[in-house]
Amino acid sequence: MHVPPLPRAGRLASLLLALLGLLLISSQLLGRLDFWLYDGLTRSRFDHGDQIGITVIAIDEKSLAELGRWPWPRAYHAQLLDKLHHARAVGLNIAIAEPSTQPEADQHLAQAIRRNGRVVGPVFPELQGRRLVETRPLPQLARNMAALGHTDFEQDDDGIIRRVYLQAGLGAPRYPSFAGAVASVADGCRRVIPPPAAPGQPWVRAEAAMVPFAGGERPYQLVSYSDALNHLSSDSFAGRVVLIGATATGLGDNHPTPISANNRGMSGVEINAFLLHGLMEGLRVTPLEPLWRALLGALLLLLADWRLSRQTAPYRLLGSYAAAALAIPCASALALYLGHVWLGGSVAALLLMMAGALRFAAGQTRLHALAMTDGLTGLANRRSFDDTFASSLAAHQRRRRPLALMIIDLDNFKGYNDRYGHYAGDDVLRRTADALRHCFDRKGEMVARLGGEEFGVLLENCTPEMAMAAAERFCRYLAGLELPHVASPYGKVSCSVGVAARPPLADTPRSLFEDADHALYLAKDQGRNRVCAARARERRT
Repeated sequence: MHVPPLPRAGRLASLLLALLGLLLISSQLLGRLDFWLYDGLTRSRFDHGDQIGITVIAIDEKSLAELGRWPWPRAYHAQLLDKLHHARAVGLNIAIAEPSTQPEADQHLAQAIRRNGRVVGPVFPELQGRRLVETRPLPQLARNMAALGHTDFEQDDDGIIRRVYLQAGLGAPRYPSFAGAVASVADGCRRVIPPPAAPGQPWVRAEAAMVPFAGGERPYQLVSYSDALNHLSSDSFAGRVVLIGATATGLGDNHPTPISANNRGMSGVEINAFLLHGLMEGLRVTPLEPLWRALLGALLLLLADWRLSRQTAPYRLLGSYAAAALAIPCASALALYLGHVWLGGSVAALLLMMAGALRFAAGQTRLHALAMTDGLTGLANRRSFDDTFASSLAAHQRRRRPLALMIIDLDNFKGYNDRYGHYAGDDVLRRTADALRHCFDRKGEMVARLGGEEFGVLLENCTPEMAMAAAERFCRYLAGLELPHVASPYGKVSCSVGVAARPPLADTPRSLFEDADHALYLAKDQGRNRVCAARARERRT
């Protein structure tokens, strides 16, 4: 059965859904849903590999065991940098901000940096006392570097690293990201190193980007620092982009990421390796700004809900909404994999699914109401009446309480239709229904249109005397409406009523109905416009 849509209510519901989506997405109240979606899509990607030649030289537990406790002599770093003179670029992700106790060691390292010519150093914010300062390499080291890049990572609300900022700095975004600076040097570009910023300014970020994490093979080669220093030749790093940093537990920064195993986290140098791979391979993922993401989600909700609610059959509604909701994260996945844009969409998908469930439930309720309601009068129909009658009869039999049934028939209704027409007859039926609702509006009273001009009234816990009084009262009320009926001997619309009322100890719905129907026959036989009570069943003939 197809139920006609309610256009105005449907448009309003779609608009409210879109506004709700706009508020939830822009406020990030359900932002973790998008985090989980991104993590799932990230772990599903397996297209990485060491294609452009990235090597991470790790200060790991093995190196600490072979070279001694940290910090190591700076001569080790100088020696390693000389071995890396054929590398395309070297990212020295080690904080060397304090002078050595041996000044010549700093000078020796500065010379090695100058000889290499392609070394990038780190910059990061640090709180000293109550002021935020910019921590950079020693000035004599920084002067000889090809570039400086910030190593600041921002955790999402759930503590996971998913995005970075390609520009950041104290007071202004003056530095590229560490990975971005290394990529520029690998492409043959040197970055102008700005002078140190004055302490106490805020740390400013710009150009958000998602780290292009992926499952499967890592996009870099991992080499222990001690092996790189003592066992591998310089040819092993020729033409490669090298990042040097700490991976040992407790030595460097460690952050949870979408692909971290067992929540162990990932070192900052490895996160930079993923970002470097993405920048050099053109896989940079740009997140859509929250406002635009909210507007896009609201527009999708508005169009999808409006179209589906109008053009989908009720029995297909839930499936259509589910398919549309699934299409949103699928589109987000395509945008991520092919267009390298992060759209989110999980909140919009959830809201669309909820809207579909609510519309389906409302549609089922409406279908049930239509199936149990008379379309002309708005009263319960025969099916609804029969269901209620059977359950009430059973309940009154158990409790030994009296149950009353009235059958009401409009007198000479065919003559009314012949004289005034069927449209006028329909109006009389509606006016009669209104009169019934007026007279029988208490709890335990049910009114239904049984068919044609015949109506039924069920009165729970009602004695025969009470039922007769109620029937007489209704007849007087209907007569008081003065509905003209020239084909009637009374000159106005009237009715005949049959009443059956008793504790239904051994009755069935059919027997009680037959008694009331027989009483109605008696009322008509005696001249109509009157109420008759059913006779006792044992005396009837």
